[in-house]
Amino acid sequence: MDLLRAALQREIEQLRTWYDLAVTRRGRTTMGVSRLTPEEMGTFIGAFLDGQAPPNPRSDIPLAALFRYAVEDLKAYYSEALAAQPGHSSVDSTTLADWFWRDTTAGRVLFAVYEVCKQSAVPGMQMVATGLLIPRARSAESPFAKA
Repeated sequence: MDLLRAALQREIEQLRTWYDLAVTRRGRTTMGVSRLTPEEMGTFIGAFLDGQAPPNPRSDIPLAALFRYAVEDLKAYYSEALAAQPGHSSVDSTTLADWFWRDTTAGRVLFAVYEVCKQSAVPGMQMVATGLLIPRARSAESPFAKA
């Protein structure tokens, strides 16, 4: 899991220039509800890979809510970074979803975190994991799914 966490952080760093370019071009971002930086999101989400909930970096909202917001922000970060790259300015939602869930470390991390969080004792975490983390259309793609 350490390798997966490190790969996620590297991927986030590699996308930073594209994300910053997207924000500059558009003058705004759809990311931010978690109030975590992309690097903090990677660390926070990646911490769930250990099978236990990490400390909540925000005392104003429950851990499950912050987890949900961080996942949504991470997806926004990735989609904005992709859209800034040459040839992707008008990428459709299917192409974006295929790329995110099939080709990124973030997608692999979320599939792995899903397996952990759906059994969590943290209030609300099972609901977030089973109802909101992985789109139903993508659940069969999990590299962790039982055959």
